[in-house]
Amino acid sequence: MISARDNSPVGNLLGRRVLSMDKENMRARMGFAIGEQFLNRQGVLHGGAIATMLDTLCGFALWVASGRRFGQTLELKTHFLREARPGAYHGEGRVVRMGRSIVFLEADLFNARDELVANASATFKLRARPPADGQA
Repeated sequence: MISARDNSPVGNLLGRRVLSMDKENMRARMGFAIGEQFLNRQGVLHGGAIATMLDTLCGFALWVASGRRFGQTLELKTHFLREARPGAYHGEGRVVRMGRSIVFLEADLFNARDELVANASATFKLRARPPADGQA
């Protein structure tokens, strides 16, 4: 399990925490704590913040399913289904199909009332593994 100190700067900004990792089923669940800094001029969460949470869910599912390899997002298609406000969110990312270099994923994002706020489909490119000695 990764700890809070393993978070990235964007993970810290999103209040990201790991809820579960399932390598066998190629799924990962995460929670987020989203503050008012993500509000747009309409007083709701900016779509970019929602897309970032979905992208994070997909990326983490890839990391779990691939044996802790990283990927880069090639495409992310997001459906915004419900107005979102600052607060607690949780979601699941899952690998739909993993090839040698390209991975297809999906993610769902829920608010604290378990209402589906948004979902996404994504295509990621697996990044090469870093050398064993950690030198890039």
